[in-house]
Amino acid sequence: MGYRFLVAATAAVALTLLFSGSVAAENRRSTGLGIDIDFYTGPIPDDSWQQMREAGQQFAIVQAWGGRSRNEFAVSQLSGARSIGMKTAAYVLLNYDDKVCSTFAHPVRDNNGKCEGDPIPQPKSGGRWQVQQGLAALGSQRAQVAFVAIDVEWFLAAPPSTDASARGRHRQYILDAIDEVRKSGKRPVIYTRNGQGHWLDITGCAATSSEGGCVALYKNINDPSKPVPLWDVQDGAPDLGNFQPHSGWTERAGRQYKLDQNFFGLPSDRTIDLNVFDLSLFSQETRDAVRTLHSSGRPRHRAPKSKRLS
Repeated sequence: MGYRFLVAATAAVALTLLFSGSVAAENRRSTGLGIDIDFYTGPIPDDSWQQMREAGQQFAIVQAWGGRSRNEFAVSQLSGARSIGMKTAAYVLLNYDDKVCSTFAHPVRDNNGKCEGDPIPQPKSGGRWQVQQGLAALGSQRAQVAFVAIDVEWFLAAPPSTDASARGRHRQYILDAIDEVRKSGKRPVIYTRNGQGHWLDITGCAATSSEGGCVALYKNINDPSKPVPLWDVQDGAPDLGNFQPHSGWTERAGRQYKLDQNFFGLPSDRTIDLNVFDLSLFSQETRDAVRTLHSSGRPRHRAPKSKRLS
C-alpha cells in the first residue's frame, strides 16, 4: 500500500511539474486538464480515479456512441469521474454508411473488443439516430453531461469518397447530429483535426470553400448566438495556443495533446487520452444557457480523439 501511494504521488507531482508552466499561460482562459476515454478503457478502478484527482485532472469526456455501438461502460465511467469531483462530457463518433453492430445497444464483443458478427443496417438512417443512441448510453448520467461532441473522423480502411454527393451526405449527417444534440438541451462541440481522414476529407470543406453546402455548414457552426466550438488534436504541451486556423474555426476550445497514455495506475493494456480545455464549456452557466436557448429559441448567454471504433 505504501509503495502504491508513493508511485501515485510521484506520478501526480511529475504531471504537475510537466504541465504547470503551460497551464499557467492559459489561466486567462480558465483552462484545465482532463481525459477522454472509450469502451476500450473499460471499468476504471477507484484507485485510478483517486490518482487522477491527485494529478489535478478536472474533467472526463466519455465515449457514448462509438460508430457501431454504444459504450456499455459510459454510465460507470461518468459516475466514477463525478465521484471525485470531475466535470463530465460525452462524444459520439459518427459513421456514414448506416451500419451498426447487431448488438449495438448491448454489445457482445470478441477478445479484441470488436462486436461479434457482421454489421447490420441502422434501424434509421443518419446522424440523428446515432446521437440518440449516444444519449441513451449516458443513462442516469445524462443530466450531468455538459456537452456532447460530434466526432468527425474516418475509421474505415478505404478513404472517404471525393464524390460531391457523398460529401454532401456527410455534411448533412454532421448538421443533423449537431441539431439533435441541441434538441436534447446539450451544447454541441466538434472533434476533428486538420489532417488526413478528418474534416476536409469527409466534408470537402476547406476554410475558404464557397460551395453552397460548405457555406451552410460553416454558417451553422459560426452562428453568433450558438457557435459550435472546436476540440482538435495536436501533440505537445497542454495549452490552446499555437493554433493554426483551419476549416471553419479560428480558435479551439479543447485540445487532445497526448494519445493512448497508460497513466494513473490503469491496467497495462488500458489507455486514456490527455486533454486541455477551456473550462467554461463545463460550467453550469453554459449548460443553463443552452437549455434556455433550446426552450425559448433565444440565447441568454454566449459561451465562448484519435477516437477508436466500437
